[in-house]
Amino acid sequence: MKKCLLHLIFLFFISISYAQVGIGTTTPSAASMLEISPTPDGGFSFRGFMPPVMTIAQRDLINVATTDAGLLVLINDSVVGIQCLQFYTGTTWVCTNDSSGTGFTVFAAQDFDATTSWNYTLTPTSYNIPALEDIWAVVGALDHITGFTGDFLGCSDLDNPISGPNVDHMIAFDNVDISTATAAKVSFDYDIFEFDTGDRVSYELFYDDVGQGISTVLAGNSNASLRGTLTFNIPNTVTNVRMTVIINQSGNEDKAGFDNFRVFE
Repeated sequence: MKKCLLHLIFLFFISISYAQVGIGTTTPSAASMLEISPTPDGGFSFRGFMPPVMTIAQRDLINVATTDAGLLVLINDSVVGIQCLQFYTGTTWVCTNDSSGTGFTVFAAQDFDATTSWNYTLTPTSYNIPALEDIWAVVGALDHITGFTGDFLGCSDLDNPISGPNVDHMIAFDNVDISTATAAKVSFDYDIFEFDTGDRVSYELFYDDVGQGISTVLAGNSNASLRGTLTFNIPNTVTNVRMTVIINQSGNEDKAGFDNFRVFE
């Protein structure tokens, strides 16, 4: 009798290992391994799915491999300035609302590589003297700046004889027509390494040529470093949008990089 019971239990577990699993439903989709019902109490209330919530630093402690493509986490990091659902591609983490993916309308973008439709002006004019570490130019690599793939705008020792002392360095983008957009956004990536007191990164958005005020990304203090993505929702009454990023920095040990500027919805 005992052998028969054990045999039945064994067959039961084999059968459910090949079946679909439902949470809150007894009829999960035949196309899914797992279906979670939003109404587990029969339709009287609704609930959502909560993925693991963490900061960028906590996410980076996950020991991922190339076989972990599709792994999902929710980043809620007020220090870095990122709040988004991220998935692992097998090589890197990507926000699901990243405009480089499919399903987005891109009005203009500048990644200093293949996508260069958002025109810009550098002030002062670009310069690059690696021997002095005086750099204000599009580069492929820069010490301590590791957050980008391909070329990016690099900054190092911006207080130098070429540009003059304490000079704001600016990348100013042209106006982009967003009159057809209903939910336009502006976004860019930044990687800032060990900015000291007096060093600063800031930006200003312009709606129909009206400045919206200068906002700070990072005010340097005791080797402050910061990396992340900033995304701004543009009011749907705006027909043209542009942006300027402003950097003031001295010292060749401090670096910064900027990339993936884009206007999209």
